[in-house]
Amino acid sequence: MKANFLNRFFLGFSIIAALSSSAIAGDDKAAEPLSQLGIERGLELYERDVADACIAGSLQIRVTLIGATKTGMVKVELFGEKDFMKKSGKLRRIRVPAEDAPIVVCVNVAMPGPYAISSYHDKDGDRKFDKKWNFKPKEPYGLSNNPIIESLRLPKWSETNFDVPMNGADITINLVDPKKKD
Repeated sequence: MKANFLNRFFLGFSIIAALSSSAIAGDDKAAEPLSQLGIERGLELYERDVADACIAGSLQIRVTLIGATKTGMVKVELFGEKDFMKKSGKLRRIRVPAEDAPIVVCVNVAMPGPYAISSYHDKDGDRKFDKKWNFKPKEPYGLSNNPIIESLRLPKWSETNFDVPMNGADITINLVDPKKKD
């Protein structure tokens, strides 16, 4: 029983660490100036956070996020199979202001192939994925293909990856509100 609790505890920690890898990396206090959008919205958004322009039929992933509210920002991360859900495997990170309506974020990719997306709604805009004392999420989160993950564990590549052809891909991520799950 103790071993099972410890396994679940550390697996939960792994999920949280993967989703909040930028906070661990210390990029939350960058020296660069805020983007114009960041200034307008009163959020800590930088030019490196900007999403790509959405162009139908282009080699990009057009992500529609459902379930956010107009507070804070939404973070979207792109992964390939190598080092999936690890800081070293992150191909791109985008942060945009949160909205009440579905949010569309576009991410250009270098070549067709399999990719995965993780996202969370940073409600307080502190650029960190907030967690409870037991490392369970406090803020809404989601993954490509919307897998249902019952236990505290990292998602599997096979659960989240999808193919991006030359004309791009359109996906929808339903953000899971942990407050509604408890």
